[in-house]
Amino acid sequence: MVWNPLRLLKTLVHFEVAGPLSQGLRWLPGMNDSGIAMTELNASSLVPAPPEQRLWLLAEAAERSPALIQGLAALGYGVTTETLEPDQALVNVPLVVCDELGLEPLLEQLQHRTIYQQATLIDFRQPDPAIAALWGSLDDGVMGGVSTSQVQWQEGLRFVGKVSTANSGGFASIRTRNIEPPLNLGKWQGTVLQVQGDGQRYKWILRDDPGWDSLAYCRSFDTDAALPSSVRTPFLEMVATRRARTVPDASSLNPARLYSMQLMLSKFEYDGELNPAFNAGSFELTVQSLGVYRQGPKPIVVVPQGREDLSNSLAEAGLTGVIPQGQGFAVIGATKKLPLEVNPAAIKAIFEILG
Repeated sequence: MVWNPLRLLKTLVHFEVAGPLSQGLRWLPGMNDSGIAMTELNASSLVPAPPEQRLWLLAEAAERSPALIQGLAALGYGVTTETLEPDQALVNVPLVVCDELGLEPLLEQLQHRTIYQQATLIDFRQPDPAIAALWGSLDDGVMGGVSTSQVQWQEGLRFVGKVSTANSGGFASIRTRNIEPPLNLGKWQGTVLQVQGDGQRYKWILRDDPGWDSLAYCRSFDTDAALPSSVRTPFLEMVATRRARTVPDASSLNPARLYSMQLMLSKFEYDGELNPAFNAGSFELTVQSLGVYRQGPKPIVVVPQGREDLSNSLAEAGLTGVIPQGQGFAVIGATKKLPLEVNPAAIKAIFEILG
């Protein structure tokens, strides 16, 4: 393989770093490999979608899930009966139902389990054309290397290609052009990528400055060739770098003004250290969606009738419960009011269905 100057020109044109020539060259044959017309990005395309709230059913209560699914769907709630690992977070679960025998272990579990609110920012399986047009290849050809990559749209955003260490190269990446106005994710703690990888270690990169060579805030993540994975990246844990060298005195990433996003496969980690999972040759990473997350409140525990004695245990665990009372219900435990995320009609429906 030899260095291809045409690929370098395509890169400069796509990312609008070829000066005044970028706009004119963009429409020349062969300059747009994706075939996607450059369209103006609608700001509404980059607003986190309201997530579905789910009711978590445990033990014998799970047997009533079909009735609860039907009864709660109209109120905007889903139902899950999945079994979670001890260190696995609860995501978008404002209500938990457990039978009599499992109540005490449940309170202990909820006291220590991480709770997240999560929302989808971009569903890459059905991308807005303007979002798809943002992405382009940025490989080591910009420094004389011969690695090549492409963005494909098949069941998500597919980052594919061949990476080579020839000519002192060794990285391939895809990056967005600058987003204007910048993306404001200041109300969130980090991003979540749903990915299917090939067993290699990749980098997720964000920038809070529009400059082409501005600081790149990175986080490496490993993939499994056999299983999809969820990659949760806290903004505060992203490392400020410039050309794979860390910048220790740099400020933290500002998520309230994000200008660009990037995915990279590189033989290097940071500061000259090698990527331990790197393999030269063909690679493939598919991203189904990009989401955002933040710490959420503890879920409300649905308590069986006659267990008012659990009020103190709930309060000590920092939890709130609801219990049937007359034709309605009472709130017990840490607080006496329901959080705004919980619809009282949903709780009434749960008690009616469970009897």
